[in-house]
Amino acid sequence: MTSAEQLLNEIDDYQDTVFAILGFVNFYRFDDHARKLREEVIVFQGRRLTPSAAKATTADGGSRECVTPDFGVLHRPGHGVLGDAKKSFPKDRSLWRKDFEQLMAYDDDLTGWPCTEERVDAHDVVLLTHQTRVVAVCDYYKDKTSSGDIHFSRPFSVVSFNRSDERQANFHFEKRLGNLSDGDLDERLHLGVSVPMHVFADEYFTVKLYDSEPPLPYMAALIWEHVVADRASEDPEKYAALHKNQKLEVVFTLEEMVQQLHQSFSFHALGPQDTERQPLVPRKAWCRRACDVLVAADMAKWIEPPPKDKVLVYFRKLDDVLARMLAICAEGAAAETQLPLFLETPEDPSGSQAGA
Repeated sequence: MTSAEQLLNEIDDYQDTVFAILGFVNFYRFDDHARKLREEVIVFQGRRLTPSAAKATTADGGSRECVTPDFGVLHRPGHGVLGDAKKSFPKDRSLWRKDFEQLMAYDDDLTGWPCTEERVDAHDVVLLTHQTRVVAVCDYYKDKTSSGDIHFSRPFSVVSFNRSDERQANFHFEKRLGNLSDGDLDERLHLGVSVPMHVFADEYFTVKLYDSEPPLPYMAALIWEHVVADRASEDPEKYAALHKNQKLEVVFTLEEMVQQLHQSFSFHALGPQDTERQPLVPRKAWCRRACDVLVAADMAKWIEPPPKDKVLVYFRKLDDVLARMLAICAEGAAAETQLPLFLETPEDPSGSQAGA
């Protein structure tokens, strides 16, 4: 497999994870009888929830200040769902323990739910994983629960997902282990439910990012198409006159970039957005790494010294933006001397707001 093919697979996995989260939370948002979305249902993603004193310490003795589920739903007063979405698991099963430790951290009396009391009376814990891995994951869970290594006091379930690209494309969900507190949904998922892809196009077409860093070419393409191009088009006369090989210089800060992408492509529109518990997506560090890709390809340059918060981009019209970013990143991945360009800025340890 070439570097470009590997990157395409990573982008596909990232997009499928976004679809899986959206499709699952849509079961709670959509009223099948009224055929409309339930306004009272609150969806959140990457929200910082504070653990109880009993679970404020990790398995290795460290301090756990917060947990950040991939998705959360407050579907009726005092009742919710928290969970993670993982399309794949490592081949080394000894590494799976950490994923289940994270899920077990959600099995707690957490504070910070998006409601007046900031706590709920009851909630489920759910793992979404791809159908090709779900049998192995369920077997692992059963083995570890029988030995006492894994335990949930709250309802826990494993739900598989799979994208079908047949004539009528859809995303299929099926409960493979455990039970959901919502009896109707539990029964539906026991039999399996397919969500037509037009649901994502109609209701969630703007959501492209969740609280996990996307592959570099995907992030760089989003920035080029929806930040750089937007800024370039603010001068309609110059933009309209721009020929294919001509360039238009645009300048912006990473903070501006984060704000624009967060407003346009995160889960921002689906739930509460208080800045204390709901960090901005994308992180500033993700955008900085993506801009490093552009700089490495002579498509941009930093105009301030580290921490590199302002960038000048030489915008030009590209026929296929993602293909161009894939080529740049694949070349960088193949050349060891270029790898530091893509990895030099560490992820924000706090994960706070726009990052550092």
